[in-house]
Amino acid sequence: MQIKNIILYKNAEQVRVLPFELGKVNIITGESKSGKTALIDIVDYCLGSKHCKIADGVIKNSVYWFAITVVFNDKEEYVIARLNPSVRQVSSVSEIYIEKAGQEPYPSFDNIHNNSNTDGLKEFLSRKLEIAENLQIAEGNTREPLEVNFRHARLYSFQPQTLIAQRDYLFYKQTEPFMPQAIKDSLPYFLGAIREDGLKVEQEIARKKRDLNRLVREKNEVEKIKADGISKAFSLIEEAKQIGILEKQIVVDTVSDAIKTLNSLKDWEYKDSIEVRGENSALKELLSKRNDNRIELGKLDDTISATEAFIKNNFSYSEEVEQQKIRLESINLFQEGAEDNKICPLCSSALSTEIPQISSINASLQKLKQNLEETSREKPRLNEYLQGLKNSSEKLKEEIAKAENAITALYEEQENARRLRDLNLRRGKVIGRISLFLESLDLSEDKSLDKKIASLRSEIDDLLLLVDKESKEDKMASIINRINLQMSNWVQKLDVEHEDSLIRFDMSKLTLIADTATKSIPLFQMGSGANWVSYHLLIHFALHQYFIQANRPVPRFLMIDQPTQVYFPPEKDTNNDGVIQESSDEVAVRKMFDFIIDITDSFESNFQVIITDHAYLRSDKFEQCVRETWRNGVKLIPQEWLDGNDTENGNIPQID
Repeated sequence: MQIKNIILYKNAEQVRVLPFELGKVNIITGESKSGKTALIDIVDYCLGSKHCKIADGVIKNSVYWFAITVVFNDKEEYVIARLNPSVRQVSSVSEIYIEKAGQEPYPSFDNIHNNSNTDGLKEFLSRKLEIAENLQIAEGNTREPLEVNFRHARLYSFQPQTLIAQRDYLFYKQTEPFMPQAIKDSLPYFLGAIREDGLKVEQEIARKKRDLNRLVREKNEVEKIKADGISKAFSLIEEAKQIGILEKQIVVDTVSDAIKTLNSLKDWEYKDSIEVRGENSALKELLSKRNDNRIELGKLDDTISATEAFIKNNFSYSEEVEQQKIRLESINLFQEGAEDNKICPLCSSALSTEIPQISSINASLQKLKQNLEETSREKPRLNEYLQGLKNSSEKLKEEIAKAENAITALYEEQENARRLRDLNLRRGKVIGRISLFLESLDLSEDKSLDKKIASLRSEIDDLLLLVDKESKEDKMASIINRINLQMSNWVQKLDVEHEDSLIRFDMSKLTLIADTATKSIPLFQMGSGANWVSYHLLIHFALHQYFIQANRPVPRFLMIDQPTQVYFPPEKDTNNDGVIQESSDEVAVRKMFDFIIDITDSFESNFQVIITDHAYLRSDKFEQCVRETWRNGVKLIPQEWLDGNDTENGNIPQID
């Protein structure tokens, strides 16, 4: 996949097309703030980047649709357009317009509309690049499996200004979280160290191995049953004797007798049983009756106590009064007819207080006598009532005792029933084991399992033949060695330190190392930005050469922004024409561009390079690659788009 052009739409009439040649080096040279750096961000955004990194300002204030035309190996062209997020006043949009290019150079503004999204674009580009279904699984499952897709493939196609001269990082987005590991996991696939259909083959092998293990376990179980059949049969017979389903006096000596005995037991049923019908309801009724009787007995005891107290108190008083009455009558103290109430009847002395009349005293005595007679008549009836209460109390006590005996009996029946259920449960388990043993027992040789196992092993062996004998690590080591050799051959074409050293790519650290005669020097310990830029070019061109030679599913373009920044900063352009004056750096810059152009030409139109830079070299190679020069008012955004417009706020219509 290469880039045919970049298209910017302001409206239906104002469209900017920036064309590129396929299979060649394309250079856009120009002054600062002309829009060069935005080209990588525009292409990346159109290819489905999650975020829009196009800087705020003139470009985002002037463009409605960003679009590119991509060309695949089959010569099919597709236009991919994405809405400027500023139109919706958001940071990014997921909708995408993708359509096969027609006869017109580019689609009209009115025909562009959202017909897909970034996920759909990722799947489309992965399919067009022929990225096979894959899943990279870490050893030991130490992290989530990675499905390699187009988003990983594009990491080798961009070298922004902030990356090309970086000594700590080599690849696009390498500084983002989890991306270094994603690069390490995906690069073996893109280099071809993993078969395209390796995942499917390995999954099929894993499935067949699971089936094989299951059949082997079944065979081992059958063989174990055969080996343990005799001891298992006699063990089950002893268990049957212990739980009472087989008479203890029965003697079994041979295996055949043991099997016959076990066959007679597998359908055994216990016929004598203790059955307690309605035990819960009967127990509840007895408990309720006992509680009612206890309550009634308590009431009777209270009544008996009250009656006994009443009799004791009342009849004790009556007896005392009777004794006093008898004493008075015996002395005949109060005579009828006595008139003087102030004379003491005992000593005849005068009294200060008059005594009651004799008639009144006698009347009181008579009334007392009548009361005593009535009390004497009531006493037998009270005693009879008290005795009745005591008889009722005894009957209730007998009823309570009977209920408690019945309750105890029910509890004993329930315990016996529970023990019987436990015993029957144990018997059922033993009978179940006997049935399972008899069903599993097969003393004949089953050849079907052996045939299935042999067949699966043969199928697994055939599938293993489809998997490369070399391990992933061995293939990666071989591929990396070839890449290292190529970089070591190319390094002399560039103006760098350690040009006579072996250059190698450290996959584990994602950096380059120069092996000198005395020590190994990693990129981050090398001085000079010129070294960093050159080594970035070395690894990317070496990788892309291998991608092309092995026909790997990676885009066939590389975009580089400001590779001469370490030699020719924009502030040194005093003439504002970008032309490098003859200097010590001019040789290094010329060697760098010659290297890029020569290597790209050696790929025979299979690779495209797009360079945006401030510098302009006076050489035929360089000038033949220049597509546009942005100076003297010529920029990415045409001046007529800005004339009369407020470039700070822009005039593109916005969607609320």
